[in-house]
Amino acid sequence: MTDKKKLSHEKHSAETEPSHAKPVQEETDETVQAQDSGQAELEKIRAQAEEYLDGWKRTQADFSNYRKRIERDEAEARIQAVGRAASRWFPILDDFERALKEKTATENLEQWAAGVELIYRKGVAALEAEGVVSFEAETGSEFDPGLHEAVTMEPCPDKKDGEILGTIRCGYRLGDRVLRPAQVRVACRAENNPHQENG
Repeated sequence: MTDKKKLSHEKHSAETEPSHAKPVQEETDETVQAQDSGQAELEKIRAQAEEYLDGWKRTQADFSNYRKRIERDEAEARIQAVGRAASRWFPILDDFERALKEKTATENLEQWAAGVELIYRKGVAALEAEGVVSFEAETGSEFDPGLHEAVTMEPCPDKKDGEILGTIRCGYRLGDRVLRPAQVRVACRAENNPHQENG
């Protein structure tokens, strides 16, 4: 190719080269910047998610430790409460043991019975020291299933249905809570008596 033709070819090539070559480069730079910005934002979100996950794991561990500590404290409190209540009964059981050993050796039965009654009073006092009190159902009062346990239903035409005739075994309560209901005899009309035989 001659110099003239070569120069003409180079001029023609320069004229026919696309004019948007420079904007493509700018667009590529913007894309790279957007990708870098997106990557940075993604890393930031990942770091934040990792931080939240670590916080959640620490909270879970703290809660698990708290629950174990509460369970341990409750078990310890229960052991102490039972131990305190039981220790009040040790002297009473010792007295019963002595009384039972002396029963065959003693000739005065009245003196022995008085000793047993004294032991019974010590037992009642031990319960009262824990806040436990005994109660009986008042004769003539109305049966209350929250306080009483009906052992017998006795037909009594002159009594109201559900009226208490007497207490068989006393009940016990701790504050407002009934630990053991009182066992009672309850009046009923003859037709309400489930034990009555049909004649």
